Amino acid sequence: MKKYNYGLVLSGGGTRGFAHLGAIKALEDHGIKPDIISGVSAGSIVGAFYADGQSADRALKAFMSKRMIDFLELVIPKDGLIKMTGFEKTLRKKLKAKTFKDLKIPLIIHAVNLNTAEYTRFDSGDLVQAIKASASIPVVFPPVVIDGQQYLDGGLMNNFPVEPLIGKCKKIIGINVNPVGKENNIKGLKTLAIRSFHLSMRNHADLRKDKCDIFIEPEKLEDFGILDLSDAKEIYKIGYYKAVEVLKKAK
Repeated sequence: MKKYNYGLVLSGGGTRGFAHLGAIKALEDHGIKPDIISGVSAGSIVGAFYADGQSADRALKAFMSKRMIDFLELVIPKDGLIKMTGFEKTLRKKLKAKTFKDLKIPLIIHAVNLNTAEYTRFDSGDLVQAIKASASIPVVFPPVVIDGQQYLDGGLMNNFPVEPLIGKCKKIIGINVNPVGKENNIKGLKTLAIRSFHLSMRNHADLRKDKCDIFIEPEKLEDFGILDLSDAKEIYKIGYYKAVEVLKKAK
């Protein structure tokens, strides 16, 4: 007998993750509530807010008022371009849960252990540290140290972590917000690093989407920057309407 009714997989994708929130709002409107969540990078952030008991609308409001740069502290490039100090403070302020145990819904977060070259899951301990590790884009952000080990964005190895939910859920819903379209304005180290990183992840969801009973992949997200909050509402709407479309067909 499978333990959970609905499992939810949330991909990485920077601030395109607001489409996750829109899709989750559509799930709520259709009476679907995930019983367990597996997320990576942006998906780990959204997953944490939802598992914390916050609605999609409330989570959106927590982040849409400022640009991502306001959450981050620029530093001289050493092991990364941007320190995540402000981002960490924001997460600790907005999330009620301090540890995975405090969450209302089980959550699995994924990161890459640089020291062992392993894809690592976090489902216990300090919640914010795990989120930071999962969302630490190589070169753009420095590695996050947990128990003496260095971690980077889990999307490096698997940007669509459906595997932990297979065999445990009656239905698996997957949301991918990492489309990679054409980009004509690639200037600067940060832009180059982000573009290269997302190109390396583009096939992850395609290889795993057949593991989902419902797969949601909003179009047009490639038109939006991945570290800019200014289009949060529009990205949210794109995720919402795409999810509504998919859910209607799934009936």
